[in-house]
Amino acid sequence: MNFIQKITISVFFLLTFHCVSGQQIQTDRPNETESPSAVKSKHFQIESGISYEKDNTEKKIQVPEMVLRFGIVKNLEVRAENALKITNEDQNTLTGIQPVVLGLKYHFLDHKGLIVPDLAILGRISIPWMADPVYKEQKYSPEIRMLAQNELSSKTHLGYNGGIRWLPDTSQPEYIYTLSADHSLTKKIKLVIEAYGTSLSNHHAQNSADASLLFLLTNNIQADITAGSGIMHSNSEKFAAAGFSIRI
Repeated sequence: MNFIQKITISVFFLLTFHCVSGQQIQTDRPNETESPSAVKSKHFQIESGISYEKDNTEKKIQVPEMVLRFGIVKNLEVRAENALKITNEDQNTLTGIQPVVLGLKYHFLDHKGLIVPDLAILGRISIPWMADPVYKEQKYSPEIRMLAQNELSSKTHLGYNGGIRWLPDTSQPEYIYTLSADHSLTKKIKLVIEAYGTSLSNHHAQNSADASLLFLLTNNIQADITAGSGIMHSNSEKFAAAGFSIRI
């Protein structure tokens, strides 16, 4: 067995069997609704996947999509997001890395009963020059969101986000809203249904809906599949995604 094989097997062993805690992994993918949970202090979480989107004029593939999350201290995480994007429009194909997005999430309130939700705040910013030339943006694009989740029962949760993002081309504010419900079908399988949208001043809101299945392989490893569609004034006709997340 050569050195590379030994390293590969060692990494696989660590990723598969190393247990951070008895608590199940909580991810932000695959939906638009971000979880108020922050990654456990001094631990690292990788969320990756592939997505496909089709609208009236073009097709888009992002592979891999990647979110890297690290718990700095209790309830506070730092994160980086990026994706390789392939766009096909009128038989022209563009391929490149999208701008890197850097952010922080802080969980500041634990839920109490049905009424008081878990709450967190998420701030992030798109770095225009940290991208391939075909996807470079004109300006920095900051975003801030409030993240909330109510525990309706031991198996069912209601999540919702509200926020604002300043667009990279015009610096115009775009308002973001999401609503999702999840239910544990079994101890290992969870169903998530979601509606979300964005709105600009003096424009119709663009709304979409999706459904996902999450598969808990271990307490620290999760797989997911998603399918959805635009439902009102949305540019997207249909989209699908699949992914894999691990906490170490």
